[in-house]
Amino acid sequence: MPKVDTSYTKFQGGLDLESPPLTINPGAIIVGTNYVVGVHGGYECIDGYERFSGQPSPSDATYYYCPCSFTAGGPAVGDTITGADSSKTAVVIVVGSDYVDVTKLSGDFNDDEVYTVGGIAKGTFTAGQVEKGETTAALHAVAMNLAADVYRADIAAPTGSNSAGKGGLALLNGTLYAFLNNAGGTAGVIYKSSAAGWVAITLQYEISFSTGSAAIADADAITQLVSGATAVVARVVLESGTWAGGDAAGRLIINTITGTFDATNAIQVGGVTKATSASLATAITISPGGRYEFVVYNFTGSTATKRIYGCDGVNRGFEFDGTVYVPIATGMTTDTPEYVAAFKQQLFFSFKGSSQNSGPGTPYVWSAVLGAAEIALGDNITGYLVESETLLISSRNTTNQLAGENVDTFFLDPIDAEIGAIPRTVQNIGKAHCLDDRGVIQITRAQEYGNFNLGTVSRQIQRRINAMRAVVIASSVYRSKNQYRLYGSDGTGICVTIGQGQLGLEYYYTQFIYPDNVATVVTGEDSTGKDVVFFMSDAGMVYQADKGTSFDGEDIESFLVFPYNNLKSPAMIKSFRRVVIEMTASGYVSLKFNASLSYGDSNIDTIAQETITIDGSGGYWDVANWDEFYWDSKVVGQPSLAVNGDGTNISISVYGKTDQAAGHKIDGIIFFYTPRRIM
Repeated sequence: MPKVDTSYTKFQGGLDLESPPLTINPGAIIVGTNYVVGVHGGYECIDGYERFSGQPSPSDATYYYCPCSFTAGGPAVGDTITGADSSKTAVVIVVGSDYVDVTKLSGDFNDDEVYTVGGIAKGTFTAGQVEKGETTAALHAVAMNLAADVYRADIAAPTGSNSAGKGGLALLNGTLYAFLNNAGGTAGVIYKSSAAGWVAITLQYEISFSTGSAAIADADAITQLVSGATAVVARVVLESGTWAGGDAAGRLIINTITGTFDATNAIQVGGVTKATSASLATAITISPGGRYEFVVYNFTGSTATKRIYGCDGVNRGFEFDGTVYVPIATGMTTDTPEYVAAFKQQLFFSFKGSSQNSGPGTPYVWSAVLGAAEIALGDNITGYLVESETLLISSRNTTNQLAGENVDTFFLDPIDAEIGAIPRTVQNIGKAHCLDDRGVIQITRAQEYGNFNLGTVSRQIQRRINAMRAVVIASSVYRSKNQYRLYGSDGTGICVTIGQGQLGLEYYYTQFIYPDNVATVVTGEDSTGKDVVFFMSDAGMVYQADKGTSFDGEDIESFLVFPYNNLKSPAMIKSFRRVVIEMTASGYVSLKFNASLSYGDSNIDTIAQETITIDGSGGYWDVANWDEFYWDSKVVGQPSLAVNGDGTNISISVYGKTDQAAGHKIDGIIFFYTPRRIM
């Protein structure tokens, strides 16, 4: 028998569009979509995303396998069945030969009770229901997907409208808030996610005051002396002066108004005059069409005063605690900041090429006498990023750093006069990163304290970067996966996985395509402290990313094409026999594999495509978690396919398209071949 050699290739390196064929890493990919590079190598099919409102999520849905008999034709998919004795209900998602799968079960059915649809008997249960009880991994995947569809139908977008590059999402204490236009596009609105879905936030009123001589506090009930109008104070916005000095001035955010406030009457609390009104009470409104930027910060020592600070380029900057929306007046003639940061207990807003900050510890105070300041950059600011003891200020064509503690010690130091950042691409994932015209830029602290180095780290996909520059609209980080992602307005995106190599950080690139166009993204923590990523589409629907088995019910179409691998002998003809794939799967998955020889030489017979299915990966006893592994499966899957062809090199391609698979990872490949002769 001829000798059969084996060769193993570890899949790593990501997308490489620039290296010559003979020098490219054989574990890299030359074409690929909807895969990401794992932290320790390998290619993971990208997770899905699903719509979000705070209601039960589609991917958390479950189903119950209910053995039964049928009468009167039995139930249909979508019917709500009711136990005649237990009165429990459920929604039918699968009708089998002697069972039904149901979801939204309100409680246990009796083992032998009749069940009805609309009061008409449709059958009898013959045994108790079993959660996730389908008989094969493939049927289980189908049932889980159908259950998710039922829950998905309950979730709607916040009532309103959005467009490319508009709106905003913010996370505060684990709760997600959506900022967008109302349905008519005539005003901005804010929605809060909740167990009941999206709930609109009611904007309140503001009234200016002066000659404040005694402190007014949040939650105080105020009365105007002459008009008799009353209200409850939601927030005291002290902008200048002091209560003790009798010259406190600012605004009161008020609600529960009775009567009409005059512009120049005494404001009392409990019959004691505290200040004098300086304006009428006017409703707070938000103009439409803004693109929101946020930072969450706490300007006091209390754990209850962490708040959102934001701006949108159309309205005044603002503070928001989940209930009270407070416009912030900076004194600018056109008071519409575009970017926001909080640094050294000072709030920063950008106005084109001007960076301005509040007084220390006083985000409402923008007086130079009280510590506010302005720094001119000479180039439009495109983002802020706090990096250790420095505030990085990126502009479109330059990068600067601001160091110091306050206006007395602040100094601006240029980092690079030629490299800047495209708007909304500045992120910190271990180190600061952004997208510039040259590519993805890493901003690294130099050996000298206080200085930084900037370098391009995306040369292997420069062609893809050139296309992304024209459409990039948002960015995010996935800290648990060491990933930095860029999103295009056309649904395309680039995923950068950052690993630690022997010589420092290594960067691996892949690309993805969403069927929904991203408008804005937020990264943060949920109520349990887990990292989460949400995005809003240009249609106004809100999604949670990296969750579920589909793109909100649509198939995830994924594929990889690996370089032509000559197995370290580029001029030797080889008889390829078989390849064995090293992979793991979270559940049932079906993939198509194909092979091409000698750079796709048309004189070589085409190798038949093969479909491989895996039920899921096994686990180690006392190590793996229940419901996360399969008893009868190998810990590492090793599906194989016959090749049977002669050539100098071989390329493998992988393809999948499904809305049911729970995710898989391809780690490497073993080639079985016989060396023949020199070409």
